[in-house]
Amino acid sequence: MIYLVITYIEHATMRFPTGLTYATVFLYALTSAAAQSLPSCSAQCLEETLPQSPCAPTNQTCICTDAIFQEELAGCVAANCTTKEILIMLTSIATLNITNTECGVPVRDMTSPSIIVPSVGYIVLLFLASRIYTRLVMVPGSKLGWDDWTAIALGAVMVAVNAGSILLGQAGLGKDIWTLEFDKITQILKIYYVQELLYVTAITLTKICFLLFYLRIFPNSGIRWLINATTGVVICYGIAFLFAFIFQCSPISFNWVGWDGEHEGSCVDKNALVLASAAANIVFDLWVIALPIPTLLHLQTSTSMKFQIIVMFSIGFLVTGVSIYRMVMLKVFSTSSNPTWDNAPGGYWSIVEVDVGVFILCLPSARALLRRFFPSVFGSTNGGMDSNSRATNPRKPGRASGNPLDNTSFVQLIEVNHDGESAKHYARERTKSYGEES
Repeated sequence: MIYLVITYIEHATMRFPTGLTYATVFLYALTSAAAQSLPSCSAQCLEETLPQSPCAPTNQTCICTDAIFQEELAGCVAANCTTKEILIMLTSIATLNITNTECGVPVRDMTSPSIIVPSVGYIVLLFLASRIYTRLVMVPGSKLGWDDWTAIALGAVMVAVNAGSILLGQAGLGKDIWTLEFDKITQILKIYYVQELLYVTAITLTKICFLLFYLRIFPNSGIRWLINATTGVVICYGIAFLFAFIFQCSPISFNWVGWDGEHEGSCVDKNALVLASAAANIVFDLWVIALPIPTLLHLQTSTSMKFQIIVMFSIGFLVTGVSIYRMVMLKVFSTSSNPTWDNAPGGYWSIVEVDVGVFILCLPSARALLRRFFPSVFGSTNGGMDSNSRATNPRKPGRASGNPLDNTSFVQLIEVNHDGESAKHYARERTKSYGEES
């Protein structure tokens, strides 16, 4: 998730968000009411920079396009005004809408996606419910596995992350920072701090759930040791970055109160931390999604069925695509001087990443439901195997496979839909049967 730090007001070399805003400070001061509201530091800067501008005080078009004047005024204000004084000045400008009426800059509002996207994302909970329904109702005697319990925990975190995004939109994420009240800025930063921790938890649980799912559908496969090793590394990754984000600032409250320059504290390089986390997340996404594909390519089933299964697993790369786009947004953020506006898209794309991950984890159960209503399209591998496949001729010498996975219905393993038995029990029984026949 986008790490929201108001960069341009955390540093001593503060600058205004846009060139036109520099000019509106001057235009704002031209009105008698506005002049009384301007902080003394900015009024002093106007006195120092005005004689250097070739523009007449009444020539608003010239002022709006005088880049040199804008730069000098911004530098002076950054050096002489406090964070709150600058925001008071910019907030007053936005209140009078001078930016819009005099310099042609519109008043912008992009808060709705931060509210709409997570609201729609709650539909994913229906797929999670279908997963649990498939396991407990469609398969009599079946019990929830570790992957199912992990998916339920992930669903709970997803609900919290989506709720946080809605709160951020309501607080003002998606608006120019100078239009926000001080308490709203603090509120956004506090919610974002919690969102960071929830996001790291969510993406870690997503990967663990995938890996536990692999262990269930590949009960006797040779890649189990690799799956277990990957699970251990992913858990370490999640714990390490979770603690890194918890203690990124000292004291912890400095995460949401340090923006005003009135509190003491220190933080690590936040942008470096976020980018490192995003890069590691993408690498693990690619590895976890690609891990079972070589085994899937060797399934003893029809080409059509194999294609369906490969596509179902490959959809997981959508999560990687969203992660990459999110990382691009993080890079933009690191150079942004108006993060509450510039990084709103990255915020709701982070929500999309979490929601898509949960959706993909529930695809196998969705396929089981579709198979019940459309058996001719989503049938089992039993009906789709080649008549010459080894799975249909286990008694012929030299034709039986030594891999138990080849002698089972892979789709049945995925759906846990073999007379209520678990995939592991089913594979064990088939292996025993094969041993007796041989």
